[in-house]
Amino acid sequence: MVHMASAIAILLVVISFITVSLSADSDFHTLECQSSTGHSGQPSKLDCVVKTKYNRTILKVYWKKDVQHVLTFDGGINPENGRFQFADTNWRTSKNISLLVKDTKVSDEGNYSCTVVTTLGPKKGYARFNVKAKYSQPEITSKDITEDRVDLTCVSSGGYPSGAIHWFDRLGTNWTRSTETTKTQEEDKSFQLQSTFLSADPSHAPYTCVVFNSEWKAEGEETILGTHLNKQTPIKADTTSIVAGAVVIGSLIVGLLVALLISRRRSQRALRRPSAQPMLSPEQERIDYDYASPDPEDARVLNPPPPYQEVDQNPVVLDSPQDSSADKKLNASFGVAHG
Repeated sequence: MVHMASAIAILLVVISFITVSLSADSDFHTLECQSSTGHSGQPSKLDCVVKTKYNRTILKVYWKKDVQHVLTFDGGINPENGRFQFADTNWRTSKNISLLVKDTKVSDEGNYSCTVVTTLGPKKGYARFNVKAKYSQPEITSKDITEDRVDLTCVSSGGYPSGAIHWFDRLGTNWTRSTETTKTQEEDKSFQLQSTFLSADPSHAPYTCVVFNSEWKAEGEETILGTHLNKQTPIKADTTSIVAGAVVIGSLIVGLLVALLISRRRSQRALRRPSAQPMLSPEQERIDYDYASPDPEDARVLNPPPPYQEVDQNPVVLDSPQDSSADKKLNASFGVAHG
């Protein structure tokens, strides 16, 4: 009995040791995956990394979206769709088996699972992939229903998740309660938003429709002016009057400036134009021509006399202590005797 008890005790110790060893090995073999959010039309990634204490060889990898395979490695890589591939080209060494989604689409959103098989056995991880898509620039159309009322329709598409359209008038008043909005989900899972503002009063124009995404952030807006509503609104009349007044005043200012400029140019031309010279008698002409430079060192005559035929018989002689040779020649030409 003693020997049997000892054998049982030894067996229990061995089993405990094996269990602890296996548990320790399993603790050093994990698969860590993280959820992420991608944007339509851009590359996205779902992170998933094998954590192991030892250098274990990866034998198989299975990536699924819900229940459908999107990427498989079973000795060879088999992508179900060309837009899915391993993010790390050296994934077998790095143990980074993250999934790369090229050219993300709204339809790629969903729950993903990754199963990896190593020499220690299989491990499975989960990740949620969310997708966002921006709405297109909204467009507004109008339709007259009465003489003083109009229906306005604003449309925006391609967005995801579902968003909203709000209407504002020229004072910033929100008229969304007076609208009817429909949301249509397209084949690619994106949404088209259509909002109709019923019986809008053109006198409150311009109106603006603003598209908000699921996080209530404005992604686009469009404005329709009063002149586009085919209505004679007060805003339109006031704006027209202001513009017309500005045009008239501007024309008057321009005309006045042009007139002043022409008048100034005429005055400058009149000042530069030489005046007509009056007819002078021979004596006056002689006095003018006899004018010499005031500079005593300049013996030149600025206006030399013309060749007169008659010589003054009684010239006026200016006494000077010393006549220069130039003065003697000048007086001699008029018959003046010196000293």
